[in-house]
Amino acid sequence: MKNIFLLEPTTKVLSDSSYVVSYPYLLDYFAAKTTIESGDVIRGAHMVYGWMPTILELYPESGENHLSQAASILTKAKVGGVLTESELEVLASLVNNSLVGASKLLHFVAPENYAIWDSKVYSFVHEKRPHHYRVNNATTYIQYIDLLRQLSNQKEFPPFYAAVQEKLGYHVSALRALEIVMFLNAPVYGG
Repeated sequence: MKNIFLLEPTTKVLSDSSYVVSYPYLLDYFAAKTTIESGDVIRGAHMVYGWMPTILELYPESGENHLSQAASILTKAKVGGVLTESELEVLASLVNNSLVGASKLLHFVAPENYAIWDSKVYSFVHEKRPHHYRVNNATTYIQYIDLLRQLSNQKEFPPFYAAVQEKLGYHVSALRALEIVMFLNAPVYGG
């Protein structure tokens, strides 16, 4: 993986892009909530998929029970709980069978503890093609969160963090600051 702290100074953030402008508004939806309910799962999934180039398909296997389980998992994340691989897989199974969608939903619910994960971030971290089986893997996502926590504890992190927030024009979590620089600097693999 490239040194993220050396990349930040040359990273360009388009502060007027929809991606950057809409981010704090999506965060605000979950910020005041202490408990996540089934309806919040549906609304949140639609919000994060509005942010993606993919149409949302919900797969509530057993109706309200699956939504309630997802709501409980999101509430656990919201209050600082560490999710297991099986809990991540339950969330992913609900939203397009996608860990990418689940990570985005988790991030907006608990931005200090969960980061956005997608094929571009995977490519940056692993310097490999982001095949579905690689990206849609709960173990790999957990390892990524651990990596971000390690990076946020390095001595180079405070000035990096301040510079990213300055470029964005608003406060973001440490994990988001690292993720957006990875996203914007990800390699592009041809077909």
